[in-house]
Amino acid sequence: MGTNEKRSLSRRDFLRNAATGTVGVVSLGVLGGCTTTNDPGTPGADTGGAGTPAAGGNYDVMAQFSDANRGANPGAVAATTPEEYVISKGDGALQFQMGGEPLGITPADFMLNVPAWLGAEPTIADIADTEDFDVLVIGAGNAGSVAAMRCQEAGLHTCLAETQTYDEYDEYACDMACYNSKLFLDKGTPRIDPMDIMNEYLRQFKGHANWKIVRDYATRSGECLDWMVDNWIPAEWTAAYAKTFGYKGNANFNGTCCGQMSFIGMTQWRDQEKNINMWPFVIRSLHTALENNGGALRWGYQGQLLVHSGGTVTGALFKDVDGVYHQINARSVIVCAGDFGGNPDMRLDLSDQMRNLAWSRGANRTDPMAIGGMGRDGSGIRMCLWAGATMETGPRGAQSVGINGKPGMAFGGSYPVFGADGKRFMNESMIKHGTNGYLDMLPDGFLMVAVTDANWERYMSYQGYGHETMDTSSDYMMAEVRANMAAYVTGADGFQVRSFSRFGIEYSTQFAADTLEEVADLAGYTGEAKTGFLAAVARYNELCDKGHDEDWGCDPQNLFPIKDPPFFFTFGSTGGNPSNGLCQHAGVCTDDSYRVLTGAKQPIAGLYAAGNTCGQRIGIHYSTPTAGNSCASALTSGFCAADAATADL
Repeated sequence: MGTNEKRSLSRRDFLRNAATGTVGVVSLGVLGGCTTTNDPGTPGADTGGAGTPAAGGNYDVMAQFSDANRGANPGAVAATTPEEYVISKGDGALQFQMGGEPLGITPADFMLNVPAWLGAEPTIADIADTEDFDVLVIGAGNAGSVAAMRCQEAGLHTCLAETQTYDEYDEYACDMACYNSKLFLDKGTPRIDPMDIMNEYLRQFKGHANWKIVRDYATRSGECLDWMVDNWIPAEWTAAYAKTFGYKGNANFNGTCCGQMSFIGMTQWRDQEKNINMWPFVIRSLHTALENNGGALRWGYQGQLLVHSGGTVTGALFKDVDGVYHQINARSVIVCAGDFGGNPDMRLDLSDQMRNLAWSRGANRTDPMAIGGMGRDGSGIRMCLWAGATMETGPRGAQSVGINGKPGMAFGGSYPVFGADGKRFMNESMIKHGTNGYLDMLPDGFLMVAVTDANWERYMSYQGYGHETMDTSSDYMMAEVRANMAAYVTGADGFQVRSFSRFGIEYSTQFAADTLEEVADLAGYTGEAKTGFLAAVARYNELCDKGHDEDWGCDPQNLFPIKDPPFFFTFGSTGGNPSNGLCQHAGVCTDDSYRVLTGAKQPIAGLYAAGNTCGQRIGIHYSTPTAGNSCASALTSGFCAADAATADL
């Protein structure tokens, strides 16, 4: 393990050495006085020195604690005046220590350079046939369907390969937030400054994203939707199914809530009679157009590996549903095979947020099944990694990870919420960022009650457009909700109200009462909790009269008192097992043109990624300035990746 002598390096020395190339990023680990001999090119090698415990050994983790400035200089005397302090610092150059000595943990005990879920790239020799195209797109979801048609339209002979069969094809998309589309502008929706959109997303992503990819989404998502609607989606389908939620917006919302901007632009493709999500059907129009324009579709083709050599990708190998292997060669390959949410081992290793959510809930975070999963199998990501790609850095947030959300009315909207002791405990007007992480930390069985009064629709008219704060643009659904609410009944059985944001015809139980005391009784408050609830409502009404929520910071535009009967409420309790919610958004690193990058951040020739295979789109956590940005961002990335590949060819 080398000497135990500690070395320090002044900031001046560090900068001087860095300038001359004698100190690099990878060498900083030696500054604590210990080096290791592991070779990153030999996965699984024992990286410990002499005396290193074997796999499964006991490591003295307490040795990791720093001993800097802990008795090393017995004669030290603290300065008592500023002048003494200045003298004690000498030339003022910063002195620092680069951590302690490593413990010699072996890869078997810590992590593998080549993860077990990745393994070695397979070798496939028994190939039945080979086809040649200009462009190969892998995955016929949102991104892939758009990318393939866009390339074919540009005159490139394109093949779209999809693991699902034609008859079984389905996809996850439903809400789509496409900004400044003619579909909205023609209805009178005001144009939104794309730079406001871009900046808001980057703020919510904490800058942890590729600015160009986010900018593409902000500036080109409307263009992408219009391109599909104007060219490939039958006009009668658009007329029948494109329910442009949000084109009106909520009548009194000023565009910003608690400093968060919220934008108009979500489209949902719904059947009006049964409210079914029609998008998985509508997007097939791009598949039909692809074949009608000379492109090819290969259904039931499961991607196995990319054909690559010398840093260049020239195609891919597939296995069909009969187990036969096929090779498709192409000058450019765009991988749009989705996320890794359906792969429990990748989920465990790659999603820090999910893994540690399980841990925080007392579950075994080393158990791949301790947390639920929804999504694709990660095969597209694995193929890219075998070809030299790298994953985006963490934290790698999942979409809607968590288990608990605050209760809300069936028709949507964010209303005052009271906890198990009857008291308010959060800012209910804050637009949901994919999850309510704070609620995930509450104990199981924590009662929450959401309450509004006869003015429920006025409340909603002042709210934004993120999840849990739905808008009122769907005339046919709002008409039914108003009728349901007008036919309310009081009492413990509640009454049925159309579930505003659901697909299909679904109703939820909602409750009504003539007095707040009855609300408390029906919700289950007793004793001090009931007293606390009534006092908390009175306090909330006082804050509404003041126009300033000094307790929890509710946006003033959302401060409406709970005074006019009937009172409407819903309630629920926290609990359950941790879940990843929806898909994973972490993917492989790409440059500004969606070209997949190596660890040296150099593009792999001929290889592009879009949709959830493409990393750096979402940031540390999915957020919703407009509901539906996950699907629309995927659409737009396929659109832009196709343009980049076309330009490169």
